[in-house]
Amino acid sequence: MEPLATRDRLAARVGEPIESAEEIALADEVLAEASALVRHYGRAWPDPETTPAVATAITVAAAARGYLNPAGYQMERSDSATFNRHDEYASGCSLTKAEIAALKVYNLNGGLIAVGFSNPDRPAPRNRANGYDFGWVQVNDGTGDKNFPFGY
Repeated sequence: MEPLATRDRLAARVGEPIESAEEIALADEVLAEASALVRHYGRAWPDPETTPAVATAITVAAAARGYLNPAGYQMERSDSATFNRHDEYASGCSLTKAEIAALKVYNLNGGLIAVGFSNPDRPAPRNRANGYDFGWVQVNDGTGDKNFPFGY
């Protein structure tokens, strides 16, 4: 599949032209990696023209992080300066939590959702695991008769 963003968009984001063969190869690789991650967390958009703008922007941002720091350095030092990067920017083309959350809106796979349920009017007796049901007892708490499981 072709990348979700172009080399020109990446060059505009990093602020320098991408011209040499080495730069072009790196740009193509980070765009392919970022596009694969965006498609993994979002949707498998086959055509970059129909991809939502937010998915394209996330692709460009992730590719720029990978392009500017392909080795994944967290810190750089020189004689007079030390430069520290945040962990998210030292992880190559990996998407940030905010980017993943933005893409989840487009993911139609659903996922696993746990829904708790109970019936407070009829709680399960403790002895249900043994297969014994002793029935119900009428209890009047002043508001009317209610059933309470016998055997608690």
